[in-house]
Amino acid sequence: ASPGEIERMLAEPAARRWPAGLLALVGVAALVAGAWWTGRRTAPVAGDAWPGDTAHLALGAPEADARPSLAVFPFADMSAEGDQAYFSDGITEELLNVLAKVRELKVAARTSAFAFKGQGLTAQELGDTLRIRYLVEGSVRKAGDRLRITAQLIDTRDGSHLWSEQYDRRMDDVFAIQTEIAEAIANELRVPLGLDEGDRLVSPTDDLEAYDLYLAGRARMRERGASVQQAVNLFEAAVARDSNWAPAWAGLAESRATLPWYLPGRYAERPWAENLDAAERAAERALALDPANASAWVALGNVHRERRDWEPAEAAFEKALSLDPDNVEAHHQYAEFLGNVGRLDEALVASRRALELDRAPIRLNIVALVAMLNERYDEALAAFDEADAIDPLDHLGFLRYNRLRVYVEIERWADARDQVGKLDTTTGDELRAALGEWPAGEPPNVEFAARLAELDPTLGAILFMKLGERERALEALVPYGDSRYGERTRIWQAALEPLYDEPEVQAILRKSNLEGRRPKRAAR
Repeated sequence: ASPGEIERMLAEPAARRWPAGLLALVGVAALVAGAWWTGRRTAPVAGDAWPGDTAHLALGAPEADARPSLAVFPFADMSAEGDQAYFSDGITEELLNVLAKVRELKVAARTSAFAFKGQGLTAQELGDTLRIRYLVEGSVRKAGDRLRITAQLIDTRDGSHLWSEQYDRRMDDVFAIQTEIAEAIANELRVPLGLDEGDRLVSPTDDLEAYDLYLAGRARMRERGASVQQAVNLFEAAVARDSNWAPAWAGLAESRATLPWYLPGRYAERPWAENLDAAERAAERALALDPANASAWVALGNVHRERRDWEPAEAAFEKALSLDPDNVEAHHQYAEFLGNVGRLDEALVASRRALELDRAPIRLNIVALVAMLNERYDEALAAFDEADAIDPLDHLGFLRYNRLRVYVEIERWADARDQVGKLDTTTGDELRAALGEWPAGEPPNVEFAARLAELDPTLGAILFMKLGERERALEALVPYGDSRYGERTRIWQAALEPLYDEPEVQAILRKSNLEGRRPKRAAR
């Protein structure tokens, strides 16, 4: 405004001010509506269209998210025997889940904060590392039916304590305590809870033994590997005690859908069929009890994805994200879905969103794989480097192997040879036995490629392509189309693209309900 203009406007009679103001408001509304409509009409859609192709990623790009950011650091176990760590960790995760329901807060996922448990980092160091402004920490002491929980909110910029409280209650007050802490933090940060009428921050159970079993099941799921079967058993025990508690059913659904990846002979059909059926039943039971349980929708999406029922899978993931825009597992699993169907540019956005919420090795792995599929090899290797810094022993069991995929794709033969030497799985032992006289810096011979193809059809086919053995690459791919369940992402690696019109590859795509699809990569 020019000098004096505002004063002159205010001096006008109301009868003259209101029409102009209303016209301006209508103009702004029209401009916003027009921009929204244009954005919808002109936004690029990756891949060939099918129903549901238009994916609306929750909250869009991470850098556009200006909400207050916080992390919940693992609460200390203060029990007399020091044997309640699983309970204090479970309380931490439950509080994290409660805070994540406050839409105006951006909450880092559990694994981000837990990765630094016991390292003695200051609040400022955690803030810089996790890229969060606020930190919630505290302690838990459980003795009989008594519970003492302390909690405090810290500003990571200067380490100042903004709020703290101690709760001495009976065990059956544990759910009320979680709600009170979330309400106090939201009040301190001046953000609304944002709940619809009838919504609750906490889904309680009247059976505290079921709650204890549920927390133990969550702990086993985080470990993966053989612990997934233990998680299934614990969640089944929890629902046996309280068959009307949705979170326990959702946990059972997630663990059942995950279990086949950790069973011997994981591509055998029977374990997949049985566990996916059980996961679907558990997810549907959870949703019958609580239609807004995002974890149950994620589990249902996983079930449909592994069966290669792509449309209902996407609908389930989008439902989960609409209910919980910060659900890191939803973003992660949706990224895997998008990678499976060849929408690689969208998969990159979704995987980066998961990583923004949770800089854990499992998230870095999906970013690396999706970046590789988009031919962004520097980004892929940088993600693997960060994962290796967090988990140098590769407890996930596949980071080193997936890095090998990148080295073979970009023909860094010396690095690929060294990477084979770092593999510590059965696959690694077999590949080292076949290594032979592979000279450093040169591609391996066809005998090694053949052995690799027996263990991993797509990676063997890629190596054959690098060696100029097109027909052997096609032959190596055939077994990849035989499995009825599991991922289809690897077929979209760039080295295999010259083979897409071949009958062998078309047969794989047809069996995977992907006939006619082509990968859509992000612009570089």
